[in-house]
Parts: sequence; structure tokens; C-alpha cells
Amino acid sequence: MRATMLPALLLACASFAAAADAMQARVVFGDLQLDSREGRAVLRQRVTEAAQRYCALYGAEMTPYASRADPLYCSDMARSWIVGEMRPEVRRAYFRARHEAGVKGRAP
Repeated sequence: MRATMLPALLLACASFAAAADAMQARVVFGDLQLDSREGRAVLRQRVTEAAQRYCALYGAEMTPYASRADPLYCSDMARSWIVGEMRPEVRRAYFRARHEAGVKGRAP
């Protein structure tokens, strides 16, 4: 019994790890000049697009049932996760881009 359970458990763990790796939002910014207004605007757009792609794929799975009536919940959380993983100087550029675009509150 133990011998058959271990391979099944290992397979389940490997499947979960693969699913967790797939459920990521990636933003490439190495090609941007974050000291320019245009570069920061592109960064902001890429973060918004990455959050939208993530939510299109995983929103139903990742949004708590109680929050499903809120159409901005998933994109807010995804954007927050993305920004939270940024290096401080990139994060500052992102928030500066939001300020420059006149974005306030929950808007992307």
C-alpha cells in the first residue's frame, strides 16, 4: 500500500508544483528607460496587460467566492502581486507612471 501511495503522492505534488509555476504573471521591463516618461508609461501598460492576462486565465480560480461580484478584484490583486515583486526602483517608476497618467485608486 505504501509503495503505491508514494508514487501517486509524488505525482500529485509534481502536478501542483507545475500548476503553481504556470500561474504566474510576468512583466518584462529590462528594455525600458524608466527614467523617461515614455518608458514608465510602457511599464504601467505592461503591468496592466499582465494582470488582465492573468485574470483571463486564472481569475475564476483565484478570486474568493465572496469577491466575485467585484469586477476589479482579480486585476487589483494581480497588479498588487506584480508590483510587490518589483525591485524598489522599478516599483517607484511604476507608481510615478500612475501619477503621471493621473490614475487614482483602483484604476489600472
